[in-house]
Amino acid sequence: MIKLITTVGTSLFENYLKEKEDIKTYYKQIKDKNYREYEEYFNPIEKVKRAILNFYSKNRSEDISAEIKSVKKISEYLKEDIDVYLIATDTIVSSVAADIIKKFLEDDGFIVKFNPNIDIIKGLQVKNKEQFISEGLSNLIKRINEILKEEYYGNAAFNISGGYKAIIPYFTMMAQINGCDTYYIFEDTEELISIPAAPITIDIEMFEKYNREFTELSSCIDNYSKWRENHYEFVNKARSCIEIADNIACLSPIGEILWGNYKSRYNIFFATKNVIEKIKNNKILAQKVVKFLSEDNIRDEKTEIKGLKIKHKVYDDGNNNYRIVYDQRDDQIYIYAIFDYEPDEIKFINDPKQSNRIEDYDFIQYKIDKQSLMIDLLIQN
Repeated sequence: MIKLITTVGTSLFENYLKEKEDIKTYYKQIKDKNYREYEEYFNPIEKVKRAILNFYSKNRSEDISAEIKSVKKISEYLKEDIDVYLIATDTIVSSVAADIIKKFLEDDGFIVKFNPNIDIIKGLQVKNKEQFISEGLSNLIKRINEILKEEYYGNAAFNISGGYKAIIPYFTMMAQINGCDTYYIFEDTEELISIPAAPITIDIEMFEKYNREFTELSSCIDNYSKWRENHYEFVNKARSCIEIADNIACLSPIGEILWGNYKSRYNIFFATKNVIEKIKNNKILAQKVVKFLSEDNIRDEKTEIKGLKIKHKVYDDGNNNYRIVYDQRDDQIYIYAIFDYEPDEIKFINDPKQSNRIEDYDFIQYKIDKQSLMIDLLIQN
């Protein structure tokens, strides 16, 4: 099974208008509108959708849109089952096109993933360049990383036949860095172009040595000029990974792609030697720790505050006996106890001598490979 990440453009409407002009007025009304204006233009949207669905339901062809044509060509070329992930821009027309394309592809037997809440990428538009770079590309990269890191028995590929041309370089870069093939069909041709994944080597040591800097930049830094004085070596080595505006620094699109790739492969955390020995000697526990470190929202939902006098954060995912006792500071996780026997856990959290302060433990920073579950000391900056 292949995940085919497919950008959605406007070729569906352009091709239809070559056949019929009955939606021309309605299409002009919605053509340059942001997705947030969807409700305001609901009536012309429905007229456009209904006309296209009715016409192509009776006049089906692979040339309905670049997206449909390319998905079918890629499926034939790969000779494998495909799950199609549609990515729409922050516009009404792209979202409408994605809805229609989803229906037609599903009618043809494809499994199609498109959730407007997460697959219409906020800020991804071409009218406002600053918003496109600072918000749109950042949100696009985060969504692609979410898709790539989902549990999946197979590979991923990128289909760049549709969508804005401005995002093609970034899509291609994400594909190459993540070891994915890229596919494209030239306009008005039948030829499928394949761009194989290149053997790119990422400087893993840089992300390990400067993981704190990358973590801070991923949340943005308010006073960059002051921060830069204390991180001069990093700034010199990672200029292309930093985006600066009004003395606020964030990860640049390239930085987002590279840092996202690193985080998709490794978890970084602090732990005591006793905790690490437990994890290293227990594969099932190591898998639980990876899940605990990787899923921020689930971690928060499944964490309870326990203890009679001293309060501890205790993670319990509910389907096993393992309990992880930890703290969090500046987006860093510190694990200071792990239990698989409830009486031992209760004794620990209710003991007034057991501290919950990070400063009271001898923590060492580690990384864990999400696939191999190998644990290594992290390079210290």
